[in-house]
Amino acid sequence: MREKIYEKDFSYTLLKYIVDACIRASYHKEEVHGEENIPTDGALLLTPNHCNTLMDALVMLNAYSGTTVFGARADIFNNKFIGKLMTYIRILPMVRQRDGLRNVLKNKDTQETIVETLEHGVRFCMFPEGKHRTKHSLQVFGKGAFRAAIAANNKFGNDRPVYIIPVGIEYGDYFRYRSTHLVNYGKPINVTEFVKGLDVENDVQMIEPLRKELSERIKELITYIPDDEQYDQKWALLKMVAIRDERRGYGCRGRKLYDGMLKNREIAADIEAKLQAEPEKMAEILEEVKEFERRRKASGISIYAFRKKKNPFLNAICKGLAAIVGLPYFIFSAIASLPMWVASEVIRKKVRDAAFRNTVSFGVKLAMSIILTPIYAALAFCLAPWWLAIALLLLWYPSYGYFYDYLEGCRRWISDIKLLGNKKLWKKFKGIVKDYKNL
Repeated sequence: MREKIYEKDFSYTLLKYIVDACIRASYHKEEVHGEENIPTDGALLLTPNHCNTLMDALVMLNAYSGTTVFGARADIFNNKFIGKLMTYIRILPMVRQRDGLRNVLKNKDTQETIVETLEHGVRFCMFPEGKHRTKHSLQVFGKGAFRAAIAANNKFGNDRPVYIIPVGIEYGDYFRYRSTHLVNYGKPINVTEFVKGLDVENDVQMIEPLRKELSERIKELITYIPDDEQYDQKWALLKMVAIRDERRGYGCRGRKLYDGMLKNREIAADIEAKLQAEPEKMAEILEEVKEFERRRKASGISIYAFRKKKNPFLNAICKGLAAIVGLPYFIFSAIASLPMWVASEVIRKKVRDAAFRNTVSFGVKLAMSIILTPIYAALAFCLAPWWLAIALLLLWYPSYGYFYDYLEGCRRWISDIKLLGNKKLWKKFKGIVKDYKNL
């Protein structure tokens, strides 16, 4: 049993392989970009945006094969069992101001542990926003990450530099299981050099310049949309413009996630520029977008249904044939993974925070895989020849993900069919995109 949170632990290493496999199974596409930006000569404090509950930490864990220690809000540790579990999986409690000044003082011990972790060459990951929010935007950063970086620099900055690494995390969908995720590392902030150039009297005054610098760098790593009263309409318009041209950003097929993010950034910047240049006309377009989204959702039509298609009828027929071909394995998947998806759906319905439901699906995949694998293996080898037993186990492993992929595919197929009979909505979509591009 390790004494320090950053020390090597065989049982943890073994568990990480299993967790990483389940994380990869939770997404049908994943991508890590910008690893060349990570320095090799100093202490690394990773600071991602926080947009998707525990999945943010999990994708960060999966993006690096080595050891990473994390910080999480302290109230999770109130339960003794949960607290011990969190410590075992290398997570430290971070007290926030809302937890009360007396509790905030406990951060001193945590900060010392963070500094010690960095000093021993182990990465530390902290979400500076403090709480998640399912938006392509940023919240105000807390001070914890900067205090830790400054404390580490004060202790050993003369021997080797301390770096804050901005990280952008992007998801194809915050709420649907088996979506996509991108981890995008940005150019590091050399805290050791940065603070030397500041004309300040104490450590406290260093925080605001660092906070501003980090915020600007993370904005460059994600599809950033300012969080104002028009946020929802702007995000919906971005998707409409991008999907109208399949070669562009949101939801594009056959393109790297990073390239899609760059295209999304271009569209987001163009929307903001047109809002500045033509505020009245853009206000009218955004109001049209709001009404379009209301009608689209009421009709149960996916935004993906509005992609350009040479022959929509033929496309719908092909999707229907694909559904028929995939049906036998779907039936097998539904039966084989029955305990998993039933447990997942029951728990998901009880979770109020919709963003946390993907974490539930991942957790069920992880826990039930560990439980069911030996049971299914024993049954298979007892009741069938070895070659058939192996085949059944190979078919079972991806069944949980396929079950959800198939349902999502059917949902989009039905959306395509619904759109074929809703010419007014299709006309509305094309009219909005045309008006926007003509500005």
